[in-house]
Amino acid sequence: MFGTFAGVPERVDIRGVRNPYSSFHFLPPLITNLRIKSRLSYFFNIGSYVGCVEFFDAKVLGFEELTFWEKSTKRRFVYRAVMGPRRRFIPHSLRSGCVMNRSRRRYSRISWDKDHRKFSFMFHMDASKPVPASNAAFLSRMESDEVASLTTCSPSPTSRRCSLHFMQSMPIHGALSVKEADGSTKLMDDSEGICFFDVTRHYMKFHSHGEYVTGIGQAGGRNLTFRLEISSQDAVDSYAHNANVLFIGGRATPLPPVRITHNHGPMEIWNIQDTEGMVDLLFTPCSDNHNLISTLLLTTEYHTIFGTFEGTLMTADGEKIRFKSLEGIAKKYRIRL
Repeated sequence: MFGTFAGVPERVDIRGVRNPYSSFHFLPPLITNLRIKSRLSYFFNIGSYVGCVEFFDAKVLGFEELTFWEKSTKRRFVYRAVMGPRRRFIPHSLRSGCVMNRSRRRYSRISWDKDHRKFSFMFHMDASKPVPASNAAFLSRMESDEVASLTTCSPSPTSRRCSLHFMQSMPIHGALSVKEADGSTKLMDDSEGICFFDVTRHYMKFHSHGEYVTGIGQAGGRNLTFRLEISSQDAVDSYAHNANVLFIGGRATPLPPVRITHNHGPMEIWNIQDTEGMVDLLFTPCSDNHNLISTLLLTTEYHTIFGTFEGTLMTADGEKIRFKSLEGIAKKYRIRL
């Protein structure tokens, strides 16, 4: 069933689609399910820092990358890890679940429990030259009026494949500290902030590419987050099916498809617009985390870019939200299986 749905589903699961690859209709679901790839992301803006952590589930192996910036200095902190074989990296259940990566020197965990109305993210990263050690713990209370969510299920451009997106915006409370090589500690006291959480599952092509931007901050004294994306996985009729969304004041507004252009490279100004007058944004990059990963299972190149937005977004009620210098993160990626 394709469409856009409010609220939190019990599960984020697209396994079992019949004949998702028409040229290989004889393959059983046990085999075609292996082409389902998953991504879990958590974007945060709290106190002096803005950043994101992403977990990518490639079935046999998983990857984690935590990137955050100190807003005043644009200093970047990056931690990466390969996650060894396990049954499932990203759980299907949204009632309760946990994504965790643990090693002798590093630990990170995102967990949620719908019954107890809690959502948390914490990490402990030892130093790895030139990146210092860091720790953080963020907590969201799900009973807050500022919590809003949206789920979209979209057809792929061809065949019977599909993609599923769950997105949620939440206020957060927490602290973060950085321990420098000289032994000094920079502590951000308990602060209030905002986060954007999403889980994506899709039947991945052999070659995929895309770009998306995530805004996280405040506009007019209200918490605001948004996600705007274009990719090779988009439906042919992107006006009927897309995963673009605006969250403000605890309400979700589905947004139309957009065009994202930056003709002179990812570190130049990005123009993001639609054809219905609901989206008109400029994104100014400040710092780029460029990475290339090549393994036996996949090759991926991506940019994770911290910057600021200015422009206008329109809610479903026709209210125009104007802002300037709103922090956010842009992603540009190519994946080859």
